[in-house]
Amino acid sequence: MTVAQPSNIIATMVQEYWDNELYADSLQQDIFSSLTTVFDETVDIPIPNDALVMSANLPVNGERAAHLGFLKSLQGGGQEGDLAVQIGNEETLRTRDMTAYFNEFSHAVSGWNYGIHAHDAKPYGIYDPQMKKATMLLSDHANEKRGLYRRQALLERLSQNLTASPHSFTQTWNPNWYVKNLRDSQQPAYSTNNATHTANIVNALLTAGTGINAALDGHYLLALSNWAKAQRIEPLIINGKKRYILTVPSEQTIWFSSLDIAGSGGSWWSSYARLNDEESLSFPGLLGEWKNILLVEDERAPTLTIGGSAAPFTLTANYLFPGNVDNRDETDTARQVGFLLGKAPLIEWEPVKIHHRYEDFNYEKWIGKGYFGMIGDTLRMYDQGTPTNTSFEQHSCIVCPFARNATYN
Repeated sequence: MTVAQPSNIIATMVQEYWDNELYADSLQQDIFSSLTTVFDETVDIPIPNDALVMSANLPVNGERAAHLGFLKSLQGGGQEGDLAVQIGNEETLRTRDMTAYFNEFSHAVSGWNYGIHAHDAKPYGIYDPQMKKATMLLSDHANEKRGLYRRQALLERLSQNLTASPHSFTQTWNPNWYVKNLRDSQQPAYSTNNATHTANIVNALLTAGTGINAALDGHYLLALSNWAKAQRIEPLIINGKKRYILTVPSEQTIWFSSLDIAGSGGSWWSSYARLNDEESLSFPGLLGEWKNILLVEDERAPTLTIGGSAAPFTLTANYLFPGNVDNRDETDTARQVGFLLGKAPLIEWEPVKIHHRYEDFNYEKWIGKGYFGMIGDTLRMYDQGTPTNTSFEQHSCIVCPFARNATYN
């Protein structure tokens, strides 16, 4: 007597094991999340803490705006000699001010809590009651969104959520620019008229041209260091030394580090670019030091697109949005944007910290989770009540645009 061979189980009935540890999409590093802290003018906080944001710890009692004052230094000649009289010759204290704002920002995801669609999704393990995997993705998204807001405020003076209701402001350009391949006298002049300022910037970029001569190199860094001092950009105190930080678009690091390109960091490698271990471990992305400038790679650097062949030109900023949604310009005529950062170039007002909320619907068959908060990023720029082209006070950062160049190996 023999035992019959067992029948195979119907293939469609076989239960398969799934590994629920899903791999998340690989996101490009956001160095701006490492360059923030509360800024206090009474102390010098070691890098990377005061390199980006002056947090406005302001009370909120129904207000949507906060005014911050700036007191100019005395400029009067004063009186001299034994016959000098002060009465009637006093200097009036002069002030400037700026306004900070905030607005809501949020994002949410939804899924199934029970039912056939929840059953189908079980192998992925993404719809547990706490939505743990969704929480991880929401955290990444919020971090990238805040980095986006900071880059927008550095370049266009306001984060994009301040252009939404109820504020509905219009973004305009940072007044401080330093364009490669131009003399200092050719740098774009600021104008309170945004169309005029845009034309000045575009004309400077067109004069500078494209290609390697308008890309980052050692000559530019030496000149930028001098220009920052001339523009009274307040330096950071890092390990007891006055320094600036320059964010470098990733593609620019290819040419700047090359040993073959004349004037590059590679060909000029010297004491300018040597780092000690303490500095090299200060924050991620550090490329090197050039004179008094620390170079940090920015994988999410924005780009600029020039439109039109004559005035009125258009100039459009393009960004890498959360989730690797990349709207940046990769054409040969695009400009890649870095920022020279001094002390706390942004005011960040966050009256309501980011937090999670849950949603359920249809007897909890559908569930959702989102982050919600209120925040605003504004360029730290002071001015008088009726601004002029020269009355502004912006002593904390410079926009540094570079032309693209052919990448080869």
